[in-house]
Amino acid sequence: MEAIRTDDVVDSPTPDAPAAPPPEKASVAPETPPDESEATATTEPEAATEATDEHPKPKPKPAPTNKARGKAPRQTRVASLYRALRSERPLEGHVGQVIKGGYEVRLGKVRGFCPHSQIDVHRVEDPEVYVGKQYMFKVTQVRRGGEDVVVSRRAVLEDERREEASAVRATLLEGAVMLGHVASVAGFGAFVDLGAGVMGLVHVSELSHSRISRVEDVVKEGDSVNVKILKLHDSGKKISLSIRQAEDDPWAGVGAMFHPGKLYPGVVRRLTQFGAFVELAPGVEALAPASEFPPASKGWKESFPAGTSSDWLVLSVDASHRRISITAPVEGVDLAAALEQLKEGALIKGRVQRIEDYGVFVWLAPGRVGLMPNALSGTPRGSDMQRQFPLGQEIEVEIRELDDDGRRIRLARKGVEAQAERRPSKDSRPRRSPSGDRPAPVSDTSGFGTSLADKLRAALAESAERKS
Repeated sequence: MEAIRTDDVVDSPTPDAPAAPPPEKASVAPETPPDESEATATTEPEAATEATDEHPKPKPKPAPTNKARGKAPRQTRVASLYRALRSERPLEGHVGQVIKGGYEVRLGKVRGFCPHSQIDVHRVEDPEVYVGKQYMFKVTQVRRGGEDVVVSRRAVLEDERREEASAVRATLLEGAVMLGHVASVAGFGAFVDLGAGVMGLVHVSELSHSRISRVEDVVKEGDSVNVKILKLHDSGKKISLSIRQAEDDPWAGVGAMFHPGKLYPGVVRRLTQFGAFVELAPGVEALAPASEFPPASKGWKESFPAGTSSDWLVLSVDASHRRISITAPVEGVDLAAALEQLKEGALIKGRVQRIEDYGVFVWLAPGRVGLMPNALSGTPRGSDMQRQFPLGQEIEVEIRELDDDGRRIRLARKGVEAQAERRPSKDSRPRRSPSGDRPAPVSDTSGFGTSLADKLRAALAESAERKS
């Protein structure tokens, strides 16, 4: 049907004449009406024409386009992102693929970005393991009207771990022993995870009963260890732990484990000027004094470097003071037979171990070293003892004095008469009395046990007498 034009209404010959009635086709419906779209198109222009003549009405709004239809839902989605950002409420997201710098995450119909560092609480070794999985994410940034959305899964995990950590800290008690996992190692100790990320430090001194040089020699990252809680600092924020105290004390059964006079295997752990420390059992170290080693031309350290494994002869055990004295056995020397020969007046062969200003130390048997004073060496006064008694030289000596436990032995060179012990010296010269009539009595300082202090006292007394 042709619509009525506005020009036909304006050009009417008589202004007061009534309007012409619409054509019959406009008022009479056809016998067979067209579909609804055609009927609407036919009747709407007529209604518009009639409204224009008497009461004008606004024209109907055009149908919304596809762009207008999607605008309202888009605004709703962006508004939900802003609400999640302000309230820190996590949203469920799907990890789509790995892209440069992180992951593409779908939050419903919105595309987001999660950096590699925010996908988990630990370092990511294989980024592909997270692709295709559903996780909860926190919205951390929304820009450009929702075109740029950044999310974080790590923030969600850290919130969960904080709650778990609070529960774990509430159960910690000083002195308690619990299971932990080594999280990392450092030069000063190891950090142990007690659960939910609650970390404690095991200082290097608390790692083992044995003396260690490197932390990695005792524990490694990922190891499961029992630890004892030593101290809770700042309401449990800092925790001091000990692996050593969580284990049984290895010295508890030392008295029944090691017996003097018997051989036991051991490893040299370190060397000092006064001897070697040998590990006989885990956490049990014994000292092999340098004075107990057999004489050697190159020195005892050359024969027993650190790491040497061999059998060791136990000399004494003091479990209460955590002390064990040992020495290296000598091939062809029977300790029991050698100890039986150590009696006063017996002649025995020994080897020169070291030279001092006051005498010669002679090695007689494992754990038995005697002193031969210069006065009993059979050498003239002022002799070069280093040339007279080379280190390692075998000499025959007589045992003059022997204490009960056999640890202090006084020797004399074979053939040296007993009166040689009373050879006059500066310390024992007769001194005149203050009146000058008779020599003053002098105490014998050449006996067993003469020390440097006695010599000093005698020298001071002689100096005072000269001044007087």
